[in-house]
Amino acid sequence: MQTYTELTKETEKDLVRLLTTEAWPYHGTEHPTEEDIQASIHQGNYTGEGTKTFLIHDENGTVIGMFRYFDLEDPTCLFDIRLKQQARGEKRGLHAIKWLTEYAFSNYPHLIRIEGHTRHDNLAMRKTFHNGGYVKEAYHRSAWPQNDMLFDSVGYAVIRTDWEQHTTTPIMDSVPF
Repeated sequence: MQTYTELTKETEKDLVRLLTTEAWPYHGTEHPTEEDIQASIHQGNYTGEGTKTFLIHDENGTVIGMFRYFDLEDPTCLFDIRLKQQARGEKRGLHAIKWLTEYAFSNYPHLIRIEGHTRHDNLAMRKTFHNGGYVKEAYHRSAWPQNDMLFDSVGYAVIRTDWEQHTTTPIMDSVPF
């Protein structure tokens, strides 16, 4: 069973190692450098006002991924999640999505919704959102810059009331424009 630990000064090296030793094909920077990650840490992009990061550990305690919340002070927060290549395809992302949703709604009573976005061609993540109770709410054309190209992106969200009631409310928009 995987576990989650909040990022601390002592575990920042684990985050740097994770992010610099893997390729992240569906993220803006596929191969971040140690300098990039260290600068981002110092800018408060992993811990700080409205931001919280957790490391994901496998059953042996090895770091296999991370997720980061953004905008925790707002009624809607967002998150970024990453799993090592070797940990993908084992429903670990689904477990993490469910855990991070539970954690956020349980610890931040002002939150009314949690959002996540992915590239349109990241079918594994799209399926994970769906299976985790998130509803596809948006399709953004040419909105994801990466490698000097623009990709479409898809936005998903779960609302507190759905989470509390263990249901999924589909989008009910019959307006054709």
